[in-house]
Amino acid sequence: MKKVLFILLFAWGAIALSAQEVPSDAAQEPRMATRELGWVAQQFSEQLNSFPHEKIYVQTDKSAYLSGERVWLRAHLVDATTNRPAFYSRYIYLELFNPFNELIERVKIRPDSIGAYAGYIDLKDDLAEGGYTLRAYTRYMRNQGNESFFKKTIRVLDPYSLQVEPIAHFTANGNKVDVTFQFVDRIDGDTIAPDMVTFKLSDETTRTIRPKGGNRFNSSFTMNKRRSNRNMLLSIVHKGRKYERYYPLPYAADDFEVSFHPEGGYLVPTQTCRVGFKAINPAGLGEEVSGSVYNANDEKVAEFTSHPLGMGSFYLFVKPDETYYAICETKNGVTKRVELPLAEPQARTIRIRKTSNALVITLLKGVAAPSTPVSLLIHHKGIVMYHEPWSPKTDNYSFPANIFPSGITSFLLLDENREILSERLVFNINEADFAQMDATFSNPTYKSRERVTLKLKLEEMDTVTFVNNLAVSVIDKNKVITDTVDNLASTLLLSSELQGHVESPTTYFTGDKSDQQALDALLLTQGWRRYDIPNVLKGIIATPDAFQPEQFQEVSGKTEALLISMKDGEVSLMASLDTLLSGETTVADEKGRFLFKVEYPEGTEITVQSLSKRGGRHNLISLDLETFPDLSYATVPQHGRLSTAYDSNWEAYVLQANEDYALRYGIRTIALEEFTVTAQSKESYTESKFYSPITSSGLITADEIEKRKVSSLRSLLISTPGLIVKSDRVTTTRSDMPVLFVIDDITYEDFFDQIDAIEVTSIDNMFIMKDNTFMMGYYPNTSGAVVITTKGGFVQKNTRSMNIDRIIPLGYQQAAEFYSPKYETSEEKESVEADYRTTIYWKPNVNFSPEGEAVIEFYSADRSSTYQVIGEGVTGMGQIIHFTRDIDIEQDIESESEAIIP
Repeated sequence: MKKVLFILLFAWGAIALSAQEVPSDAAQEPRMATRELGWVAQQFSEQLNSFPHEKIYVQTDKSAYLSGERVWLRAHLVDATTNRPAFYSRYIYLELFNPFNELIERVKIRPDSIGAYAGYIDLKDDLAEGGYTLRAYTRYMRNQGNESFFKKTIRVLDPYSLQVEPIAHFTANGNKVDVTFQFVDRIDGDTIAPDMVTFKLSDETTRTIRPKGGNRFNSSFTMNKRRSNRNMLLSIVHKGRKYERYYPLPYAADDFEVSFHPEGGYLVPTQTCRVGFKAINPAGLGEEVSGSVYNANDEKVAEFTSHPLGMGSFYLFVKPDETYYAICETKNGVTKRVELPLAEPQARTIRIRKTSNALVITLLKGVAAPSTPVSLLIHHKGIVMYHEPWSPKTDNYSFPANIFPSGITSFLLLDENREILSERLVFNINEADFAQMDATFSNPTYKSRERVTLKLKLEEMDTVTFVNNLAVSVIDKNKVITDTVDNLASTLLLSSELQGHVESPTTYFTGDKSDQQALDALLLTQGWRRYDIPNVLKGIIATPDAFQPEQFQEVSGKTEALLISMKDGEVSLMASLDTLLSGETTVADEKGRFLFKVEYPEGTEITVQSLSKRGGRHNLISLDLETFPDLSYATVPQHGRLSTAYDSNWEAYVLQANEDYALRYGIRTIALEEFTVTAQSKESYTESKFYSPITSSGLITADEIEKRKVSSLRSLLISTPGLIVKSDRVTTTRSDMPVLFVIDDITYEDFFDQIDAIEVTSIDNMFIMKDNTFMMGYYPNTSGAVVITTKGGFVQKNTRSMNIDRIIPLGYQQAAEFYSPKYETSEEKESVEADYRTTIYWKPNVNFSPEGEAVIEFYSADRSSTYQVIGEGVTGMGQIIHFTRDIDIEQDIESESEAIIP
């Protein structure tokens, strides 16, 4: 810690000394007291100490997956100010959402022995194709709101797209959207008409489309303002196989907005001002525009063109008492008139110009600007680096660029009352903030099924630190499209620091000369998100009042009894998972509250019983329910396209990944049409009237239930794919709303408390409906259904004792290891079993020795290709590690196999 403080103080001193020298007669001018300047720095320091922030970046083994695959991941949790590994929180929550903002999966991971947060998410094999959002946060981060959570998009693909290609064409006119679907058999190239075509919007029931005029399927709908989700789910059934795909819906061509942001906050009369602008569509994504600026006499005074993400800037000489407007035009030729902000004669703002080795800060004053004192405050992530009065005799200050840390630095102009007059954000890259690492392979090229050795060496590593590790992924570069949207550096240094969504942050780090211009335009239009600086300048310090850092799993609740105090009453906890049992005891306080500090893996059932101080059972116990963030800011916005066809860039990946899947797990299960088999029945069961092979999962019969050896209906539900058993409800993996229970064809909307009343041995069969759209009746507060048929009929009753409560909270995910085959012997190398991996190797916790060395070893797969190694992490001192290396693999073993078509 002393070393960090020394570095910060050194940087502060270097900046102060590097500023332009204040003229000797400045002491005769009005200026702020030294005590005032020191007080401001103290408030910033107190804010950082009172409420340190966390950041998360989630690294995945690749960016696209087949349904049914496993997403391997590593979460990098760091302190927001220093980028050093943070351990305030023991647990990180990871959630997967579909484009309808529906929760698909939620897991909780904890650090391993070297502090690495590693885990995985298994994708269901019936997931619809589309862009899914992975969201990550700690409970402590909820103090900052959902917008501060990490989010990234992963693409889920369905191998059936190798057979059937849906071609969608959307036309948006105002709120009305027309859609036309055609379907092509990719094997023979013919246009086909599937047996069933339906589509669904997020807040509507499923609609069936009938073909019109041959094999064209047409429909239309209205996207009014109450619909915040602009996605469609297409479903088809063709030759007994179900295929689903999400489509982002387009906007009308004229549905975009352009905003103008003068540098420093104001247009200043008689000054040449830089003006940033941003064009966005209703999803908040950039719209590429160009245009011209005109004065009140319709004379053109400036022109502008945006970068591809819809942002840019231009210079404008502002005349006194003049007004300006812009005519903006999209690439589609749609124009809009937008008024520029009015000039402010009393404004005092700062303008920053970045040269090759310096930052030059200029004070701009309006014609009626007051002459009261101002000061320049510079802070980086809340650390005050410079705060001095601005000399009235000086217009410019210059600072060497290399003394600023990497990331966003804020320049503030303050008046004598500490009110912010102007703010400017600047992005800088300092090579000292990146770990220098040497990565060398043992050979320049490799054969298939050969061992690959990669040696890593961190240069100038501080051996005092104990946390130096990174995650490494090796992918088949010719089959897997690498992630070009997010990486560790772009997240920690840029997108996590700005308000609002930053679209494709890695595009600002390509090394092109235009990157700095694009970054500057971004920072002109989006503000810093971390702390409320105006409040800090007033001495109002924010604290994390709602959520404290989570260091253990909490099981808490309250027990109470009529006319009897439950103080010092015994509360016992019994945890069970499979055949493992453990117990804890505690006592209730004077209000009957109790708390267990425990830690159990996911799927653990917890039973809590309360007794009075004298052992009485006549009391009521209630366990606190787990809370999770709501769905606001849950998904990453996606562009709507006017026409969408099969993306051929993914074809090679889908083909090889599906071959690998089939070799590992067998041919995929497909949804068959109804048919009748005439044969001797091995098992008889009563079929519910709600059952359909298209909308329902497979039947779980009494024989299968017996084979699972479950002791209760609750355990059966936990072990059933597609269901999530929570502390207060059962949901499907598609929605957080409770399922509808159907017992012997009678519906129950509120059945959770009755789960334990059904003996599992009394169940004849059970199946899951993930969408209750096709069910008879209207059930607006449910999603999906659990349909149970009993052997002798169900009688509703409640047998649970009032002093006993049960929950299955979200436990931590147990560790799993990525399987990477070894080809050490001649028999293994000559094995006829094909190896078609797309992720060749995944290691989430590569640890460096005290000397800064690490070795990675893996075996290549069968096909000749180019592999890409991607490594990301942070050192114990907060230096960012990010590297990529390519390896050429030459085919050595002849292996022939036919493509496996789903």
